Amino acid sequence: VASRGLGDVYKRQMQDTDILKLAGEMGFSAAFVDTKDVVQDPSFRKFCEDNLCGKYNANYSCPPDCGTVEEVQARLKAGKQALVLQTIWEIGSYENKQGIIESKKAHNAAILRFTQMLRQAGIQGFCLGYGGCPLCDPCKRITNEPCAHPDKKISCMSAYCIDVAKLANRCGLQFGWIPGKLYLFGMIAYHEEK
Repeated sequence: VASRGLGDVYKRQMQDTDILKLAGEMGFSAAFVDTKDVVQDPSFRKFCEDNLCGKYNANYSCPPDCGTVEEVQARLKAGKQALVLQTIWEIGSYENKQGIIESKKAHNAAILRFTQMLRQAGIQGFCLGYGGCPLCDPCKRITNEPCAHPDKKISCMSAYCIDVAKLANRCGLQFGWIPGKLYLFGMIAYHEEK
């Protein structure tokens, strides 16, 4: 009898409760949401176009390369379910720019690790977090080379025009601008199984 891989077993046995438990073990607060309930506001694309982060037209996971507003809306809605992930960081104050940068970097790295774990278990999807994809520094977009990690890159929630405050409220997760605390969100959107 041929042995099945661990991913085959997980794909058959892993339930939403298992995924939520694993998310908790990785330091996330998490909730599932139907993609039809994720509010996307096209006016948010302007935040990317303002290019305060310097990644507009310079990172494959960011606009305009990640797709038009209509394309990212369609990509998100192509699946039925998404897993919303949250981490909360003690940063002292919002003037702690380095602390904010490091928190966002650690948050995105954890989302990428979690996405990879789910993929190894046979659960496919794409992930969103904060800022452009950090997998290549600098992004191959700068030199017009093909993306080195097209299936692993992480886009920004803003690039997908997601209203994070409404999403947090729908999922029962904390959100706010509280001095000394940084609420970071991400999402793993599941692809439909073929």
